[in-house]
Amino acid sequence: MKIGSLIKFHRTKQGLTQQTLADGICSVPHLSKIENNSKEANEETIRLLLERLSIDLQDVEKLEEEIKNLIKQFADQMYYLETDEANGIYNRLLLKEELIPFTEYLYLFELYKTRYLLLINNIEKVEKQLKWLNAHKSNFSQQEVYLHKYISALVLMIRGNMEEADAQLGQLIENSFLSSEYIGELSYNFSLVKSSLGEYGASIYYGKNALQQFKEDFNFIRIVNTQMLLAVNYSRANMFNEAEEIYKHLIRNTRILKMESLLPRIYHNMGDLYYTMDEHGKSCGYFEMAMEYLPNNSELYMLCLYNKAISENQMNEKEKSEDSFKELNTIASKSKMLHYQLFSKFYSLYINGNEIQAMEFLENKILPYTKKHLELKESHHHFAQLLSDYYKEKGQYDKALEFIN
Repeated sequence: MKIGSLIKFHRTKQGLTQQTLADGICSVPHLSKIENNSKEANEETIRLLLERLSIDLQDVEKLEEEIKNLIKQFADQMYYLETDEANGIYNRLLLKEELIPFTEYLYLFELYKTRYLLLINNIEKVEKQLKWLNAHKSNFSQQEVYLHKYISALVLMIRGNMEEADAQLGQLIENSFLSSEYIGELSYNFSLVKSSLGEYGASIYYGKNALQQFKEDFNFIRIVNTQMLLAVNYSRANMFNEAEEIYKHLIRNTRILKMESLLPRIYHNMGDLYYTMDEHGKSCGYFEMAMEYLPNNSELYMLCLYNKAISENQMNEKEKSEDSFKELNTIASKSKMLHYQLFSKFYSLYINGNEIQAMEFLENKILPYTKKHLELKESHHHFAQLLSDYYKEKGQYDKALEFIN
């Protein structure tokens, strides 16, 4: 505890001058040095100063220990994704916020506070926190430096700067200084970044590392999240049996852990897996199962409906597919989801044999739109490939090459 700073804080808060506080205890210059933490005072002097301020030294020591323990609990609850519990501890820490600067835990608190704001997706406050942290990072301990770099990497991920996040997380994960909970989280997020960059083998490797650490820590929510990530990457790496096996475990685990809210996403991903395996009947079935859990104005419902319509088209069930795309267009129009409006219009034209009109619409409307939106990168690549194949069939190889590039 920075006793000198604490004495100054309470003296100022009580409206006392240095002369009034020091009278009969020590000289004003001596008090000034104590308050600036530039001189060690003897215990008796400190006791008398605190007594005059009506502060009990034992209470001060208890406060510092309490803050230390609260910050430890705060970090643990975020690691285990116990958001409600973390919120309770955060509010308790806020009640002591004016006193935390007098402890050695100021920077650790501000770092974990930023981590918490990321957890609850309060990006506006995160940006303000980052400015404060960057201004004080020269004072950080080694642990605080690494935590700051880790939080900065998470922000890069949220901003979509995956290459920068990849480099930063890669440097951190090689450092043996980091404790087990950092290794688990780091490996998971590194796996997530590798997946977004299309490095599915690396994503699986780090995902397995994360899964092992989370199992050792009995971190069940993160185990489920990591299994989801691994299943997606197995599917993208064409390791279909492995993906199918994990999804079966996930369905069981989410029910045991009362995490049924994840079932729509699991069923959607299973539909996606079977679509990739050209088992379109199973694919449609899982998309429909996912939709049963979802409100029809949700984005995931629209994604399931879109993929279901494509699967129906692959099975030559043209009428069902057309009806699904019409439903998608209606819902997307009400919800103002422009990309689904565009996609459904394209496929409605395409299914009904209006190929020339569909491809013109694809080239002039859809691709310029998807190119502007990073979150539609996969859709952009899909439609660009579709248009490239169309121009190849027409013998227009220059145009085909343009869209491949």
